[in-house]
Amino acid sequence: MIDWSLIEAWPLAEVVRRSVWAYPVLESVHIAAFAALVGSLLLLELRVFGVQRALPLPALARLTVRTALAAFVLAGASGSLLFISAATELAANPAFRLKLVLILMAGVNALVFHARDSVRR
Repeated sequence: MIDWSLIEAWPLAEVVRRSVWAYPVLESVHIAAFAALVGSLLLLELRVFGVQRALPLPALARLTVRTALAAFVLAGASGSLLFISAATELAANPAFRLKLVLILMAGVNALVFHARDSVRR
């Protein structure tokens, strides 16, 4: 069993927890990154399903996948910083654990999609 309180005791976790600005700024960055991730993938999905066929799919895929990857990294980094500030509470939360499982499933889905070269097809 992981002792999450050790992570909460890290100096960076203390900064996030005690700062008036750190948590709200990180939360805003996390939400904005998530919006960019979902928005870019939504554009790609719409094109894959036939909306705006005049747009070349490979070029759109390059743009949206790069944007999605950058947004995913930013959401992961900001989310990790948010997590360490309340690791014990969040690790025990079933909704948070479900969120992580769903993120993992989405990542596997994306890997399978791109491994099959589905954009080209």
